[in-house]
Amino acid sequence: MSEEAPETPPIRKRIGDHVATVSRKGREELTRKGGIPDQAHGLFRKWFRKVWEARGGGLYAVGFAVAFLYFEINDILFDDIPKLVAINVMSADLIGFIIEFIIDTLINMALAFAWPVWVIQWQPPFGLGSLIAAFILFPRFVKQPMEHWLFEGKEPPPPKKREKKKKQKTKDDQD
Repeated sequence: MSEEAPETPPIRKRIGDHVATVSRKGREELTRKGGIPDQAHGLFRKWFRKVWEARGGGLYAVGFAVAFLYFEINDILFDDIPKLVAINVMSADLIGFIIEFIIDTLINMALAFAWPVWVIQWQPPFGLGSLIAAFILFPRFVKQPMEHWLFEGKEPPPPKKREKKKKQKTKDDQD
């Protein structure tokens, strides 16, 4: 009474079935209402609102966000993905990759802080002119629609004013 094990399909078929399932689920997640694009839009808006408030809510904030995204996407596409494909995931290379990714992100953030310099250096005579034009035109034409989008039609919070610390009188000052 030898019982034979059921024949398993070849590995190629099994992998193909799994890839098809993942592909179908991914397609469904991308197309259904409330899926990844809807959630990513909300996450991007939330992140950009924080940048907007932290950087003063103007052209500098927009420039910082655009520059940071440009540097990060460029770094991920042309540096991180090729490295990730080449490393052995089960080795110490993965830890080195994660540390390098964090350091690269911090460097990209520092580079994004200096985005006006990048614009000026882009095309020497035209870079400065386009930066001046942007600083003049942005508050007049772009800022209000952008605030409307960021704050979903609500009034944006007033800019935070820094309070000056009052000098405390010491015993010597009173004499």
